[in-house]
Amino acid sequence: MSETAVEFKQVSKDYGAGFVLNNFNLTVPKEQIVTIIGPSGCGKTTILKMINRLIEPEAGQILLEGSDIGELDPVLLRRNIGYVIQQIGLFPHMTIEENITVVPRLKGEPKRQLKERTEELLSLIGLEPEAYRKRYPHELSGGQQQRIGVARALAANPSIVLMDEPFSALDPISRIQLQKELIKLNEHVKKTIVFVTHDIDEALKIADQIVLLKDGKVVQAGTPEELLNHPANDFVKEFIGQERFKTLVPQHTVSSALAHHFSVYGYSKPADALQYAKTHELDTLPVTCEQNKYLGIIGRDQLQGEQLGDGERTVSEIMRTDAPFVRGDAPIAQLFELLKKNHIVPVVDASHKLIGAVTQGSLLEAISKQFNREEVLA
Repeated sequence: MSETAVEFKQVSKDYGAGFVLNNFNLTVPKEQIVTIIGPSGCGKTTILKMINRLIEPEAGQILLEGSDIGELDPVLLRRNIGYVIQQIGLFPHMTIEENITVVPRLKGEPKRQLKERTEELLSLIGLEPEAYRKRYPHELSGGQQQRIGVARALAANPSIVLMDEPFSALDPISRIQLQKELIKLNEHVKKTIVFVTHDIDEALKIADQIVLLKDGKVVQAGTPEELLNHPANDFVKEFIGQERFKTLVPQHTVSSALAHHFSVYGYSKPADALQYAKTHELDTLPVTCEQNKYLGIIGRDQLQGEQLGDGERTVSEIMRTDAPFVRGDAPIAQLFELLKKNHIVPVVDASHKLIGAVTQGSLLEAISKQFNREEVLA
């Protein structure tokens, strides 16, 4: 089975004032978050709209999981692709449940299945089904409405979801929270997400792969670490900020990116640890002994699963002991690869006592602070 979700082959598009894309090639891997970044007018939104045939190319071929989309019914194609935009576009006269199930209803899915799907998706995006399913969009905050937009995009169970700057209109706190939730969500639903953004920090934070465009061409594509540590040319350095980032890596240690992070004792009961995690809105907790020595980590999913059993075991009996951890005096560069696959990386001192943890957010914050400090000193 192919590992490619979308492929552009020699695609060209001219709106009349010159080519936006010219002999454009791009491969999007399956089940990853791929962010597309670049200057205004470089073709980001055009690429998204071509995938679901809102825009047709003059030449070339676009394959969706191996099938030429030009040979597919555009209406059926769009019903099988999720789409989330900045404006959200919820129907004001429909309840949240009706908004989420618009496409499945068009596809004729039975009412019982629609109700179950609504409850599943509301739970996935962190909204209590019984409290929200009968509400109307105007009764929700901007962040909650955007969550519903994401749920609606997932309702027909598409293999691919397109997102065009979906969080850019939100306040900073809601935006950061939704970025975190998107990463966590895709670990569960495993969709291919093509995400357009102007925000470099957002791209670095959420992406498995980044595609940097200029004048309708791919300048560089790769993981965030590859673009940061091995920029293809001066444009990448200027756009990403690599010339400053390089000086940061060797000079700073893991301790400079520490986030305050709660922990739980190994002798705790799963029910108590789960309540603790919910109270502090944490997905993962480091586990320590009474002397604060690091023992392992425990995830909220593990704790919830344990609740389905007898719940008599302690956290130390079900925790993961194979999760990576680092010393506080280790080079900060060690964190990039680790945080790609882990929500947090516990940090210990020389005596193996827990001193905190690093998250993607705290790493980016440390980098951002250093950039600002260098600009002030310059």
